[in-house]
Amino acid sequence: MPSLNWIGKEAVVNHDKEVPFKLLKKVKAGMDYRDLQKIQKESTEQVLPQQKKVLSAADKIRRKTSNLPDPTHPPMGWKDGKGYDHIFPWIHLPRLHPRNSGDTVIFNNPKAPANQLILGDNLEVLRTLPTESIDLIYIDPPFFSGRNYNVIWGDTNEVRSFYDVWEGGIDSYLVWLNARLWEMRRVLKKTGSIYVHCDWHASHYIKTEMDKIFGYDNFRNEIIWSYKSGGASQKPFAKKHDVILLYSKTNGFLFNSQKEKSYMKEWSGENPKQTYYTDEDGRYTLVNAKDWWQDIGMLATSAHERIGYPTQKPEALLERIIKASSDEGNVVADFFCGGGTTLAVAQRLKRRFIGCDSSRVAVSVTLDRLVKIGEEMSGVKSNVHKSEGGQEKLELSREKVPNIEVSYLGVYPAEKFASIPQEDFVDFVLTCYGASKNTAEGKTHGFRPPGQSEPILVGPSNPNESVRGKEVKAFFDEIKARLEPNKLVSAKIIGWRFDRQIVEYVKILEKYIEKHALPLKLDLIPLDSKEFRARVLQRYPDISEAEFFLRFSKAPVIGDIKVKKIKDSEPAFAEASAGKYEFEAIDAFSTNEDGWLVNCQWDFEYQEGHFAADKDYVLSREKVTDKKKGEHFKAVLKARHIFDLPAEASAQAGKSSEVIVACKVQDNLAGETIFSKKMKV
Repeated sequence: MPSLNWIGKEAVVNHDKEVPFKLLKKVKAGMDYRDLQKIQKESTEQVLPQQKKVLSAADKIRRKTSNLPDPTHPPMGWKDGKGYDHIFPWIHLPRLHPRNSGDTVIFNNPKAPANQLILGDNLEVLRTLPTESIDLIYIDPPFFSGRNYNVIWGDTNEVRSFYDVWEGGIDSYLVWLNARLWEMRRVLKKTGSIYVHCDWHASHYIKTEMDKIFGYDNFRNEIIWSYKSGGASQKPFAKKHDVILLYSKTNGFLFNSQKEKSYMKEWSGENPKQTYYTDEDGRYTLVNAKDWWQDIGMLATSAHERIGYPTQKPEALLERIIKASSDEGNVVADFFCGGGTTLAVAQRLKRRFIGCDSSRVAVSVTLDRLVKIGEEMSGVKSNVHKSEGGQEKLELSREKVPNIEVSYLGVYPAEKFASIPQEDFVDFVLTCYGASKNTAEGKTHGFRPPGQSEPILVGPSNPNESVRGKEVKAFFDEIKARLEPNKLVSAKIIGWRFDRQIVEYVKILEKYIEKHALPLKLDLIPLDSKEFRARVLQRYPDISEAEFFLRFSKAPVIGDIKVKKIKDSEPAFAEASAGKYEFEAIDAFSTNEDGWLVNCQWDFEYQEGHFAADKDYVLSREKVTDKKKGEHFKAVLKARHIFDLPAEASAQAGKSSEVIVACKVQDNLAGETIFSKKMKV
């Protein structure tokens, strides 16, 4: 029997005793492959609403023509018994939630169910959510109005998903959207509602499809949000409104009537039973809100809540929607969350929330926004923004604020795996691979069905570590002892990397297998490889798309922060501040193949473990064009900041204080990193 020498080999005991293997469902908080299969079954078993009375043609008309649509009127792209699986196959990827401070933000109510923020494609995220688990959905999907307009963040995932949308005309767009609406219908509670924000390009097409998915009888409102912004065209009439379609899951939907201002004309008399109010526009009463909203304007350029991306919606708009169709403690979801307006308003209104986006920049911006709101509401600094003595109390309000958990699905930052427990990593790999966990004793971690012909050994969770020789030997011995004649076993060793020593040892084992004609095949499969993706995404015929659906991103690098003090020309201003400084992230680059930096953020009062972006540097990038990449976003790595004069420095001339300045960058392939530097001002 060939062998390999490694440190600690003498401690290994060889044995060939019988080990019973069992395929049992895991009992754990997360979802495994079988849980995801159950969700798929519930999705495909959804029944289309009966639309015959509304959408069918009279028999005398149908007899006289041959070009009428299918009388059952399924939504575009839908297939009986399949749903949208034939167009967008189920992948069954797990959600990764690393158990570290950066991905679990704790305020002052950790026992409450945590709010969820997820980086990943929204269809795949929806396919991990339990049926009938959400009370209210609001989505603002990309409008059918042009590619360049819809690319907001610049991540490759976002750009690629929009290319998929725009491959064809309106039909492609609707099939793409319908697949997501189909899952949204499944996850919506019977008392739930969905609001879909669209514009004149496609609102009528979307309504027709939503009638087919949610039912014509469950259409509740076509809300017209009218606003004033920019100029007005002379020909034709200026387009100054959006459409928001409201559907319910059933007739038993929750709705809380909302009020709006109704201004009085000068000649109107007053009703003594009515309450009157006055503002700068005159006297008014409060009446039930109608389905045309003129009292909520577009977000002003100078608005305090503005982050800096073009499609940001005002918080007042989401406040009306959330108050109308949910109560405190209900779950609100936004599957195109962007900069997080829906989630921010839900948090302020004491609702639970689930949000996702395919852009790492969007998720980073949203998390930063939510943490600031959570600290303001709770009156304590979050766990990632605390001193060594514990959570610092702030002179703010005292609301109970649940945790925020950040998860990853389909796009997994490689550095996150270094901190997760080995058992969780094994579960992650087995779920990706479509395998069941081995609950018996032994080195084999799991089996891919059918049967036990494909045993799996999973390497260490740390991306920098290789599987060890003693584990490979024990795994091989265990399998060899259970081989049966003429029954091929294809064993897999899956890990981040394999040392040259391990590769050579496996070659020795392969020669042993060949020499003794054993019905055994032994494969080393790197986790971040085309081979692993091909096996996980085998139902996708175009393997060139594999990296779009399953990616392990690497963190970018920042070499240093260059600091330069700038002299101010106004002496009075210079005396009132600690000085103006210019900063630049130098030697900063993406470590991902075909990667580049797309955004840069700065925190001039950084505290270890918590990054709070300065409001002027939430989105710091510029649009550039080159022959290879075309038009794209490029991070701007410079910043300027004026530090306030510290109180002790005011009292004692010449005394300086120490601050920490931090820079955070994201690349186009979901990589992110933070670099900090101490300085005196």
